[in-house]
Amino acid sequence: MSSGQPLLHRDVETAAMREALSRVRAGGPSVLLIQGARGMGKTTLLNAALAARGEVGALLLMARGHPTERDHPFGVVRQLFEPLMTAGRAPPSGGSAVVGPDLGGGLDRGHPVTPDLLHGLYRATRSFTGDRPLIIAVDDVHHTDPQSSQWCSYIARRLDGLPIAMVLTTAGADSGGPDDLVRDLAALPYTRLLRPAPLCAQCAARLMESVLGGGRETGEEIGEDVAAACHRLTQGNPLLLRELAGRLGRSGVRPVTGELPRVLEIGALALTETALGWLSGSGSGVDAAGVDLLRSLAIVAPEDGMEVASMIAGHGQDTARAAGETLRRAGLVTGTPPDRFAHPRIQQAVLAGMDPGERDRLHRRTAALLYRLGAPLRRSARHLMSAGPTGDPLTVTVLREAAGEAAARHSWQDATGYLHRALAESDDQDTVLEVTAELGAVEKHRDLPACLRHLRTAYGRVRTAPHALMSLAPFADILVTANSAEAAEVFAGAAESAAAAPQFGGADLLLVFAAQALLWGRSAGRLGLRRLGRSLGTLVSPAAREFLSVLALATGARGRSLPRTLAQTRRCLDGQGPVPAAAVLPLVWGDRLDEASYWAERLVSETQEAGSGTGLALALLTRAEVRYQLGSLEAGLADAEAAVASARECQAEGFHVAAAACAARVLVEFGDLEAAESALKSVAPYGDWHPLISGQALDALGRLRLAQGRPRDGLLTLLECGRRLTAAGITNPACVPWGTNSILAYVLSGERSAARIVAERELELARAWGAPTVVARALSAGSLAHEGRVRLDMLHEAVALLGSRGARLEHARALLRLGIAQRQAGDDGKAHETLALALRLAADCGAGRLAALADKHRAATAPARVATLTPGQDDHVLTVGERRVTDLVLRGMSNLEVATTLSISKRTVDTHLARIYRKLGIHTRAELAVILTGLSDDDPPAAEPVPTGPHEYL
Repeated sequence: MSSGQPLLHRDVETAAMREALSRVRAGGPSVLLIQGARGMGKTTLLNAALAARGEVGALLLMARGHPTERDHPFGVVRQLFEPLMTAGRAPPSGGSAVVGPDLGGGLDRGHPVTPDLLHGLYRATRSFTGDRPLIIAVDDVHHTDPQSSQWCSYIARRLDGLPIAMVLTTAGADSGGPDDLVRDLAALPYTRLLRPAPLCAQCAARLMESVLGGGRETGEEIGEDVAAACHRLTQGNPLLLRELAGRLGRSGVRPVTGELPRVLEIGALALTETALGWLSGSGSGVDAAGVDLLRSLAIVAPEDGMEVASMIAGHGQDTARAAGETLRRAGLVTGTPPDRFAHPRIQQAVLAGMDPGERDRLHRRTAALLYRLGAPLRRSARHLMSAGPTGDPLTVTVLREAAGEAAARHSWQDATGYLHRALAESDDQDTVLEVTAELGAVEKHRDLPACLRHLRTAYGRVRTAPHALMSLAPFADILVTANSAEAAEVFAGAAESAAAAPQFGGADLLLVFAAQALLWGRSAGRLGLRRLGRSLGTLVSPAAREFLSVLALATGARGRSLPRTLAQTRRCLDGQGPVPAAAVLPLVWGDRLDEASYWAERLVSETQEAGSGTGLALALLTRAEVRYQLGSLEAGLADAEAAVASARECQAEGFHVAAAACAARVLVEFGDLEAAESALKSVAPYGDWHPLISGQALDALGRLRLAQGRPRDGLLTLLECGRRLTAAGITNPACVPWGTNSILAYVLSGERSAARIVAERELELARAWGAPTVVARALSAGSLAHEGRVRLDMLHEAVALLGSRGARLEHARALLRLGIAQRQAGDDGKAHETLALALRLAADCGAGRLAALADKHRAATAPARVATLTPGQDDHVLTVGERRVTDLVLRGMSNLEVATTLSISKRTVDTHLARIYRKLGIHTRAELAVILTGLSDDDPPAAEPVPTGPHEYL
């Protein structure tokens, strides 16, 4: 028994069909009712039964129901008998009146179904069995017209003693077919009801192999995991498996493990297109509702399920529940209740097959519904972003609100996308200006050039409509202004407009704009001073705190009054609201490093929580400066490098330059001049950013040139730095130490008299400012321009001032210079002690260059010592790691070179050496050489002369 297609997993059904044919051959009746879902192989089983009719020599009457012919009376009966009538074969006897050449007038469309008519058809059918058995086959009987269905039931109940077999296929019991007919036939004693089951996994694999032409005999077998996945996807439906395999073959995708994702994509697409074809063409109201529901679910999934989808489709709960079950049986959705797609590709396939206009309409309807339901705004926004622009004011409202919600979550990219779309939705000038301002407030955290472009747009509108001045407020931030001179000019103009027309913004708006103008030293900044007046005692507003922080920065940059600067700074750091970014540097300049460190940590923590890329770059840059001044060089370098990364990401060029300069300063202290050069080459020192940033970059470059032994280049760079800072009104030596660095440059260039002039000026400025560390730095650097007692006195004062300030790096530098000066004065004992302190401090800071210089000079001033250990004794005192360090030290390597050779940090080398010196009771490398080589006190090694030129004072 074969139909030309493999009958897999159908042993029970095949046996039943053989039994039915045997009964017909023996002269008895049989009814086979094959019931199942679409694609389960009902027609295949029917064809298999018909293929075996030759074994019994039966006459075949064949018909097929179709949804479009349900309104054609006796349409299936006509299909059964017309082929015989056309061929001129009339019934042997009786019934000719009914089934004549035109099937008689009894089957006319308008003729009622009467018992006589049905009995006449029955007699005609019975007459065909005179000389051989008869097989009546009707495929898809659930699609027959009511009259033909009534005839099937009538004749099936009257087959006793007749060699007639009826083979009928019908949809599942829950498909909406003619239940009366199925019930009537199932009650007959000679009826066999067959319900073909889904294929098992093994049979599914064999079916796919037969379609693909593979298998053990002819080629590659389908992979087990691929077969199992396809079986799960299709739920063992033979038609879907055959369609899937055919598409795999046509696409050239091999059914192997490596291609499983692609196989599933093709399978999901095949399932979707086939099932939608079934549902669309069935003519069933439930199936049509299922199509609507599936499309709506494709729109709302995965965030929403069938409940929202049914509301979008416009169906009630009962219809939606029935349609959902239809979709579940088709394998398109899953879950209990079914509310999600069985495979993600199904959703994609459904969306791809929808009309674009209909898809947009459903997205907009979903967005409006979710907005009314109070769902999270991002869900409504997602649907609006998926639909095309319509200019609907509600769309603009939802997108703006969603952008605000996203900004509150620090999802800057989402907020930017919503606002871009809102701009495309509206032509109203006021709305466009408001959205542009909101967009600038978002983009300043992630894309500074875009923020500046929107600022230009907004300012162009404000110049013609002063009442829109408020739209500039979101842009007024140090994050923007510090990176753009153009922004400073815009806010200076805005401050003047706000002062002239207070009705458009009020006092706080004036303070917001005046703060940005004051940052660049613009005269419009004074308008904020007049606004504050005597209100500092009741300062509460964020705008006032922001203005006061910038005022403290500007006051400090001019070196006017340290007490006033600190008072302004502490006033805006009142614990109310976020830490103003401009408030930390005045504390650094004012020598309040502990306070600065606390607030810098707070600033970094707040900006990390806020998720602002630009804000984080500034916060890290600020903390890097604090850590550099404290002498925490490794931590400072880490912050500077992180600031570089953040600034690059948000394209804040000014902050990038400042961070690279800070990193270069640290690298110079490490002695890694090549890395410092690379850091500064990655940026340009001149640009549209704040002059303080350019000053830091030029100062770092000048210092690098001095360390490289290029004093003339360094001097020219430092003088240019000073010129630019002075032109900007930044005269405080605490801000950028270009003046003290230029003293060394003049000395190295042989211009000692010029160095003295600069030294006097720097010391005067430092004392006018009054911060001890700044005064000490001026004294320390200025000492290089002097000799003898003057030099020693200046260095002693510098060391005394630095003793308790926390500026460890500057303290180590001053001690190194004092030790060298003491040695030059012939006081080796004091020099040795001073240099030991310098070495310890430099090592603690990680300043390899200073530490190496201090170590070299200390070794030259060490007193001769008697070896306290005999050769070999140190092997029992020193650990293996310490011995490795000493071996390299005795070869003449510096601590940094030892660290590189052993792949450890320089700080670890410093710790090893300190422990070794303590164990052996020594203080210098020369003493270490004496002990470890077993030299006696009678034959000490001669100390090499140590140069003490100006380059030694770096």
